[in-house]
Amino acid sequence: MAGCSILLLLLVRRRVPARTCGRAASSLSALRPAETLPGPPSWPLMGSLPDVLWKGGLKRQHETLAQYHRRFGKIFRMKLGAFDSVHIAAPCLLEALYRRESDCPQRLEIKPWKAYRDYRDEAYGLLILEGKDWQRVRSAFQKKLMKPREVVKLDTTINEVLEDFMYRIDEICDHNGQMEDVYSEFNKWSFESICLVLYGKRFGLLQQDVEEESLNFIKAVKTMMATFGVMMVTPVELHKGLNTKVWQAHTKAWDDIFKTAKHSIDSRLQKHSADPQGDFLCDIYSGGQLSRKELYAAIAELQIAGVETTANSLLWALYNLSRNPQAQQKLFQEIQRVLAAQESPSAESLRNMPYLKACLKESMRLTPSVPFTTRTIDTEMVLGNYMLPKGTVLMINSHALGCSEDYFRGWAEFRPERWLHRGSIHPFSHVPFGVGRRMCVGRRLAELQLHLALCWVAKNKEQPCCCLLLKERHQLWEPKLWRLQGRTAPLLSQEWHQEKLPECFIGKNALTRRGKSQVLS
Repeated sequence: MAGCSILLLLLVRRRVPARTCGRAASSLSALRPAETLPGPPSWPLMGSLPDVLWKGGLKRQHETLAQYHRRFGKIFRMKLGAFDSVHIAAPCLLEALYRRESDCPQRLEIKPWKAYRDYRDEAYGLLILEGKDWQRVRSAFQKKLMKPREVVKLDTTINEVLEDFMYRIDEICDHNGQMEDVYSEFNKWSFESICLVLYGKRFGLLQQDVEEESLNFIKAVKTMMATFGVMMVTPVELHKGLNTKVWQAHTKAWDDIFKTAKHSIDSRLQKHSADPQGDFLCDIYSGGQLSRKELYAAIAELQIAGVETTANSLLWALYNLSRNPQAQQKLFQEIQRVLAAQESPSAESLRNMPYLKACLKESMRLTPSVPFTTRTIDTEMVLGNYMLPKGTVLMINSHALGCSEDYFRGWAEFRPERWLHRGSIHPFSHVPFGVGRRMCVGRRLAELQLHLALCWVAKNKEQPCCCLLLKERHQLWEPKLWRLQGRTAPLLSQEWHQEKLPECFIGKNALTRRGKSQVLS
């Protein structure tokens, strides 16, 4: 989940020689100050922004950062306007960071969210809390969300939505087995799924006629995300002081989100008041670690963080499988071996599908939904022979890690088999959900959603052939993608693979190409 991944960081404890990372210097006198870090050219006031824009803009920033790492090494410094950060992309540096982080590590401050909470006297949630309060709230959710034996109990709930999603797909496909606006449909699935888990309520997004309350909720989330992005690069104090349209829209959106969240949570708590331990959400609240306001805020943030990234990850997994027919066939055969013809997948059956899990890991390595995560160090720290002062913002470039030949031989190839050999990959070279104590608290839930969804689509009568348009939006890579009715449909040929931005549809019996004017944005 944002918003906002797949390796158990403790599975493999492979030590890296001290000379390659962390405190490599033999004495403090040999350490270099952060000001001497290499980095791209920087201009007054603008920093490296002109260079980033020249190389493709902020939407292609992940590719630019990977280029910088190839040029400057595992660690470099960059300014974008007034935003100063240190970028790292090496397993040894991530391991050093993980082993030295405090009990309450900090993330990059999300000022627009904090401004709204202060304005409306609402509580902070997990994504913006810091210190002991963050630790307390995180502890309450970890008991349910980070323990495998608790998360697997949610498979029936997740499958309920997935079954409806499969029916929805059949309904809206045209006679050629094609579906437009796929990204929107996958977001509806993700939204409906996470809301059922968190609120215990179906919003009816997969029905033909969606209720106004549900549509308003989706609209509010989209508006909030759009306006929050604007205020992350322009002073939120200015927007609030001038009561700009951006601030008004942001505030109204959060008002609607909290209104729906409060109503849904209150109804769920009341419904299960007699036996709170028997319900996912009520059990968290009954522990007494959270106030009602904190519960509202934390649940709303978890729901927002998980929708787009989960849908995006599933789309990319299907896209990568469609381009690799051998991997696609191996996955289909594994599912056939484990599941009976009409049997639905479960958390238990997933234990016997290592190749399915490897497919998702490989997809998230090659095409991560979130190309980087952040950390603000709360104490002086040494990384890569550099002394970083307290308050340094670290950018952990997971995309750069995944596309490095140093850590993944033949990195451009989709090879799920690389994950089937224990110990062959450094555990800190793949961190799509972040690293350490501030790792995404919804990681196990997101993985269960994605594993089950991938199994449903891949097993459902055919293999996941697809159509696609690659585009980028808000730093989340967005494929337009679909599987088809009938496994006889041809896959993407090598000719299509070589194109940077393929725009193609696979019909039941033919591969056809659409003009740009016909592609939905």
